[in-house]
Amino acid sequence: MTKAAIRAYHPASMTRAIRTLTSLVTAALLAAPPAAARTGSAAPILIQCDRIFDGVSGRVTGPAQVLVRDGKIAEVGPAVNAPPDAERIDLRGMTLLPGFIDVHTHLSFLWADTTKAPTTMEDYLGSPIVVAFEMARNAERTLDAGFTTVRDMASMDGIDVAVAQAIKRGAARGPRIVTSGPIYPPSGLGRSDIQWPPDGSAATRDEIVQKTRHYIGSGCDWIKLYVTMGTYDDTTGVPTYTADEIRAAVDVAHPQRHWVAAHAMGLEGAKRAVQAGVRSLEHGSRLDRATAQAMAKQGTYLVPTLYHLDWYARHGAKLGYGEGYSDRLAALQKEQFASFKLAREAGVRIGCGSDAVYSMHGENAQEMVWLVRAGMAPIEALRAATSVNAALLGLEQEIGRIAPGYAADLVAVPGDPSSDIGAVLRVAFVMKDGGVVRGP
Repeated sequence: MTKAAIRAYHPASMTRAIRTLTSLVTAALLAAPPAAARTGSAAPILIQCDRIFDGVSGRVTGPAQVLVRDGKIAEVGPAVNAPPDAERIDLRGMTLLPGFIDVHTHLSFLWADTTKAPTTMEDYLGSPIVVAFEMARNAERTLDAGFTTVRDMASMDGIDVAVAQAIKRGAARGPRIVTSGPIYPPSGLGRSDIQWPPDGSAATRDEIVQKTRHYIGSGCDWIKLYVTMGTYDDTTGVPTYTADEIRAAVDVAHPQRHWVAAHAMGLEGAKRAVQAGVRSLEHGSRLDRATAQAMAKQGTYLVPTLYHLDWYARHGAKLGYGEGYSDRLAALQKEQFASFKLAREAGVRIGCGSDAVYSMHGENAQEMVWLVRAGMAPIEALRAATSVNAALLGLEQEIGRIAPGYAADLVAVPGDPSSDIGAVLRVAFVMKDGGVVRGP
């Protein structure tokens, strides 16, 4: 089925079309040779480490032992009762942490040929099956960097749903993927070079309701609504939807425990999104004190995505950005740091999302480094990438902590990241669901 054929379907047929395509992509991934991975044995696993961060505490402790059984954490303590047949993993000299969580990735945004600027058709809206294979490769890089869960923000054609299924079935190595369906404004709002994928565009409240229902019915966990401009080298942050239009998505999604995230790079769009009741504000580049206080009062999370602006500034020429892009990005970064400060002062819950795109996949942990640069203590940044992100996703009873009953998603780094946050860039060990995917 071609992309043109999918887009020719009338709205009532879109769910069936996407489900068909998802099945085709999943079948193609399952037909490929399984990705190599070291999985844990059927026997229990005993992990010995010098230091441990449990995801919620205010400090690193240790030494400690962790017993893993059947993909779950069974026991944690200075010395645990391990059965004689337990496999032993020695992580002395390292700090053990919960598997990292990145709540803002774009695994299907590619840059296949870095000798030239990426293009929409070749690197984002190309053959869905080809993009799915590339997305699976990006997922593998992300897992190897210590990220055992991600929220992927805005794949088209159900590709994220397909790859998430393939990973869950063991056909590919990657983090568990929390999926999202993107809703874009109907055009680039004056930018002829910014054209949203027509499958995801919605111009009215009714269209937003229809699109939200379609995505949820197609298997998406979240809805991502672009409530302002601000992408590529555009930093305007012009609002795109009214508060009532944003609320339409919230009213459909939230009662079903599917949530709405709002891309907001301008103050007015952020105000409208918070007023409408979105669960997370992405970027939040130009907040004022009143908006930050409103976010704190109603429990809206901020995902500031600090690192990506530095990455764009360093790669802007190759990306084909317009003249003056460096100054625009530098100005936006200053505004983003100021918004971050206001949010912290107001008590807003701040998550960790890298906005990994193009060739950033695997660099996700840089976001923790930038959270510290912006003013967080290292232990706060570690919590943001573990227990805070788990709560944002509604998975706080399953992941984000080292505690009995939680998924055995574990990462080890040399040294102590609570005193040197740069240690998170040197991941030496990764376990997901009790299976070792990267060894010491």
